[in-house]
Amino acid sequence: MLKRILAGAGLTIGVTVLAAPTASAAPDDNPFGPKDSTASFVSAFDPAAYGSASNKSLIISPFGTSEQIDCSSFHGQSWCTQNGQSLSAIRIPAGSSEWDYRVLYVYNPF
Repeated sequence: MLKRILAGAGLTIGVTVLAAPTASAAPDDNPFGPKDSTASFVSAFDPAAYGSASNKSLIISPFGTSEQIDCSSFHGQSWCTQNGQSLSAIRIPAGSSEWDYRVLYVYNPF
């Protein structure tokens, strides 16, 4: 009788161990950032910024767009950095609506 109980317990433990899902780490993707957003920027001194690239955000930085620009966003608030330094955002009106604007980011070395 004791052998049957021990065999049943061993079988139950064995099945539980084999059927249990393996642990997995949480994904590294933070949905709020920071994410590489360099492709969404154009230098304010680039003539394309006022033509073919007029849908991109402007940047004034000693690095232009040659260095990665990382942006984060949470609850409708966004912020960007380049080389670990913050970029100050300035909204420039681009139309007659409050929501029609273009953002100019300025590198802040301080």
